[in-house]
Amino acid sequence: MKRKTTFGLLGLVAAGAGVAGGWAALGNYLYDRCMIPVARDPEEEEVNPVQAGGRLWARDREGFREATIQAMDGLILWAALVPGRSDCHRWAVCVHGYQDTHESMGAIAKHYNDLGWNVLLPDQRGHGKSEGDYVGWGYDERLDLLGWTNYIVRRDPEAEILLHGVSMGAASVLMATGGVLPQQVKAAIADCSYTTIEAEMRYILGRWIDKPIGLPLPAGVLFAALRKTVMRRAGFDLRDCAPIEAVAQSKTPTLFVHGVEDDFVPAAMMGKLYQAARCPKSFLWMPGAGHAASVGSDQGLYWKAVDTFLQDHLPDEI
Repeated sequence: MKRKTTFGLLGLVAAGAGVAGGWAALGNYLYDRCMIPVARDPEEEEVNPVQAGGRLWARDREGFREATIQAMDGLILWAALVPGRSDCHRWAVCVHGYQDTHESMGAIAKHYNDLGWNVLLPDQRGHGKSEGDYVGWGYDERLDLLGWTNYIVRRDPEAEILLHGVSMGAASVLMATGGVLPQQVKAAIADCSYTTIEAEMRYILGRWIDKPIGLPLPAGVLFAALRKTVMRRAGFDLRDCAPIEAVAQSKTPTLFVHGVEDDFVPAAMMGKLYQAARCPKSFLWMPGAGHAASVGSDQGLYWKAVDTFLQDHLPDEI
């Protein structure tokens, strides 16, 4: 009887070790899929001709300068700087999304630069020419944006700064506005941000990540495995990546934009962000636009809404 009990306990220990190993393997697999930056395929087609042209404009970099800062954790971050008119103190910081570079913000950046504005296009950490080996989903990036706005203010104390982000860039912008920013930051535009990365990942994990794994696990279980691994390997809690909590603390006037046909970041998330925001706010639904495609789906509607918003919060003509 004693021998059977001993073998039974050993079996439970071995089974537990197997489960723990499987849980760790699952977490590492998800981490590699969700947290490790991957360069965009240069052959990938742009979502529409407007944004394709903007990418080429940013890629040509005619008249561009290079800028770098050191992040709070020591990483060297890179940005393209496009000077505006010599007498202009307006700045647009254009922030790209997941698995892309500053080039994806070309159509938006070019619009501001054509108005005479100075434009800064950072490569987010882990992307393009910026250092980093994981994606912070807005948590680390909010502090990177603080660094970039301080970079601008040191060079132009009279600056009036607009933060304009798309997708994860929009989440980074909203997370930044929930903290302390220089008074020179006057407004923000968040184009297709998620409410929280937990809600977004549960949505995505439930749709496709469990299929290639071959495990019939619910999205909540997959997220729990990823979250634990992120805390171990990257040192932060994914639940802290919560733009919806940041907007409740923000005083920065914000325009929320979302494509009605977005099937990557559900369009309903914009309504939740707007309702939670306690800052001066406006919103724009873009009919027929998919994820991160609003600016190219209807330029007239997009820029009319942006211009109206900016007239309310940056009213002086330059």
